Amino acid sequence: MNIKESYARITNHFKGHPYISFEEFTSDIDEIKNKSLYKKWKYAVVDRKLSWFEEAVKFFDKNNIDVIYFNDDYQEVISSIKEKVPKPLATDDKNGGLEHSKGSNVAGKVRYIEKPTTKIVERKIYTGLEKKLIIISSLSRCAGSTTITLSIAKYLSNMGVLSSVIEPPIGRPTIFNWMGIEERLDKGSSRGQDSFYSYPHEIADGNRIRNKSEYVFDSIVWIVPDDRKEQVENWEYNQMLQLVYVSSIAPITLIDIGDNLSHSAVKPLLSVVDLVLVVIDPFPTSCKIGSRKLASLLKLKRDGCPINFIINKWNSGIDKKEFLDFIEAEPLAFIPAIDLAILYKANYQYRIPFCCKEVSGVPGSSLKNICSLFIPKEFTSTFSKGRDNKKRHFLQNIKKAFERA
Repeated sequence: MNIKESYARITNHFKGHPYISFEEFTSDIDEIKNKSLYKKWKYAVVDRKLSWFEEAVKFFDKNNIDVIYFNDDYQEVISSIKEKVPKPLATDDKNGGLEHSKGSNVAGKVRYIEKPTTKIVERKIYTGLEKKLIIISSLSRCAGSTTITLSIAKYLSNMGVLSSVIEPPIGRPTIFNWMGIEERLDKGSSRGQDSFYSYPHEIADGNRIRNKSEYVFDSIVWIVPDDRKEQVENWEYNQMLQLVYVSSIAPITLIDIGDNLSHSAVKPLLSVVDLVLVVIDPFPTSCKIGSRKLASLLKLKRDGCPINFIINKWNSGIDKKEFLDFIEAEPLAFIPAIDLAILYKANYQYRIPFCCKEVSGVPGSSLKNICSLFIPKEFTSTFSKGRDNKKRHFLQNIKKAFERA
């Protein structure tokens, strides 16, 4: 809509309607594009007076969304909405939304009724997830918090869940280079550096924040420092809070803080976030150095802080019982050690190791355990079932090929 009053007048007519509902008012095409990453619509009411009218129509057509045009005639647009949106037929809930044509001998004459409950389930997948703030930290340097952060983000992306990856400017940033964002920008735009909005730098400089400037690829929102800019020297808690809440388009926010959990800008976040994942490198020397820090984390956990431990680089050289006795906690997950050659290869290609075919199935169950803390069980089980079916189908094809041979 061009003006909010038009939106209110149309939507008020359908207030309380059993099967027609509306998205929030928007007058920005970029906001619509961002929301389309995690929301699905069947119809769009477009005001012909919009300055971006043609762009909107092209976008909706490209995404197979039916357009209902508004020409300042409220009665006409209300009638068009009623005509376009099909009325669900009455059906017995016990039949699971199926209506069979009685008295007909025509084979397969079954009508699938899209009930309002179907829409609710669909929205649950994309927008019904509770917003979660999750800190990923390391007990010691290079324990792998960034690897785990990126792997979780990719796992969520594969499930169709949009997540934000946030890296505060504490120390030297990593993710901008790890994901090859500069190279992606050079390939995708002639604007170069200007096409990436570095939220951490803008916040550190005290600038007014530009809305809807998130950099999104692979169904992940990247809110990380631009490594081409000067390093941020001072970072405070109020700036940290602003960074954490700067974007609202993703339901899951992953905050990679490395081994900086005790930083003055980070520690107060423990009372705000929903989950803290502490990544531990089981290398004995690293564990010994981090023993005091581990003791304080265990105390916080006993006091109710939502801390969980993830053991990274797990391998056969570790005595499990001895290790568990040392950390005095049952880890949420054990991530197997990955061949260094694969890690280096992935990094050279600006890829997340989890994406490499050599290891893609190895951390899968561990990532599922981690995500089960903030993703509904039915959601992860449906995703796992789909992957199992694909694997089974693939194996069946191989078997058939051998039989033909």
